Amino acid sequence: MNSHDLTLAGYGAFIAAGIALELAARRPGAGLPTLGALLSSAMDSRPGRVGVVVGWAWVGFHFLVR
Repeated sequence: MNSHDLTLAGYGAFIAAGIALELAARRPGAGLPTLGALLSSAMDSRPGRVGVVVGWAWVGFHFLVR
């Protein structure tokens, strides 16, 4: 396994963990917020909005530039 395969496996694990957390949050009686609720809460404050914009810029720069 080379470094490229390891990187792809890491991203895949990160995405799988995110999907698992979202599914766990959608169960009845779960104490976890969904991704939408988390982003909505973050957008209520200025530092949260800045963090969301910086996060989207990072994603756009790393995945959409080429």
